Amino acid sequence: MRFGYRDFILLLLFPVITIAGCEQPKVEFIFSKKTNELMPAAAKPVKEALVREFGNPLALTQFEGLPTKFGDVEGKVKSVESTGADAPLIRFQTTGLENAYDKLQGLPLEWTSGKAQGQISRIKEYNFETGIIAVEKSAEIDPQPGDTFLVECTRLQFGRDLYNRHCMHCHGMSGEGTGPTSRYLNPPPRDFRLGIYKYTSTKSTDKAQVHDLERTVKEGIAGTYMPSFKLLTNDEVSAIVNYVIWLSIRGETEKKLVDELFLDYSQETFAERTSEAGGETPEEVNEELKEYMELDFPDTLDFATSSVAEAWEEANLEEALVIPESPRVPDSPESRERGRKLYLSDKTKCATCHGPQGRGNGSATQDFWTNPVTNEKYPNRGLHDIWGNQLPPRDLHRGIYRGGRRPIDIYRRIFAGIKGTPMPAFGPSALTDEERWDLVNYVMSLPYSK
Repeated sequence: MRFGYRDFILLLLFPVITIAGCEQPKVEFIFSKKTNELMPAAAKPVKEALVREFGNPLALTQFEGLPTKFGDVEGKVKSVESTGADAPLIRFQTTGLENAYDKLQGLPLEWTSGKAQGQISRIKEYNFETGIIAVEKSAEIDPQPGDTFLVECTRLQFGRDLYNRHCMHCHGMSGEGTGPTSRYLNPPPRDFRLGIYKYTSTKSTDKAQVHDLERTVKEGIAGTYMPSFKLLTNDEVSAIVNYVIWLSIRGETEKKLVDELFLDYSQETFAERTSEAGGETPEEVNEELKEYMELDFPDTLDFATSSVAEAWEEANLEEALVIPESPRVPDSPESRERGRKLYLSDKTKCATCHGPQGRGNGSATQDFWTNPVTNEKYPNRGLHDIWGNQLPPRDLHRGIYRGGRRPIDIYRRIFAGIKGTPMPAFGPSALTDEERWDLVNYVMSLPYSK
């Protein structure tokens, strides 16, 4: 077989391959920096819970209550291959998986009838053409013709494989935004783990809707390195977005768990509490942590996962959408002039960031702003986003709108702001609908003004 340049690049980007006689390297999701700053006795249960609930990149796991599509499929054992007594695997031919995703290796298989009913196996081998599955042999696992099973997460794995092919090299295996090419990109790729997406059709306190993320994947983000994936099918785009939301839920769950523990059980806090000034012994702090883990941590985990899942579900309700109360005000010189006055007024203070003429050079770009997470001044002048990246205000004369250039897109940026950035929301209590449309007309006229 001929080995070309494209194959070499694929090996660089996707080194996780299976070679006969070689052990496959262990691949895990990356835990956040804050998780690793916890006391080891506090970090360990958090990491174990995340692995238990979400698995790892090569063995995804699902649990009830998430608003993502896992894509479970049902199958039946048709026949069982005879294997030697010392063989570690047992193989059986199946029916019912003909329309399933063809790469089931690594997915969990739950037996729904027969001797092994209720047991979970992990698929070690799968041949899509023959329908033969191999799982680890054990005393409990003894499949017989007619036994039924459920293969979990086929939809999720489909999205994962597409994500690893098209997105991972920028956004990273865990969606943390530190893929191998990320160091060369400005602005840097999005870290999905906060569950915050800038350009949405939803109100300022709501998460992105599924169609927001699908539109971003299809259209890309103008003025950035996020390309358009219009050549993918709608089903492929949907699967990628499904997996990205799953990565966000995993990251948000981790953040909620860590935030609950960090104040009392970070390594820095432990050093302070057990210092001479703190007056506590290491044994006392560890005993307190042990009691918390036994009595309160399970409820904390349940609340973290359920609250994150609920927020994503609510975002897809109609009431989360930003819908104008009235049709767009006609784009006339009078409307643009009203919008210009609003832009320059103390009511909106748009010029503070975007500049009096909309060149992105307002006075806010010269100030040292405070990081809302650390409460310390940023080292550089100007605005920053929630990920800590320096964020120059948009030069409105360039006509590049990262969230879309339709009038409704600009309206939604004004109404709900831009999530994760200093761009504020001018919802019902700040401006009237007519005023928002006047601002839209003015802003969209700037690229064509003298």
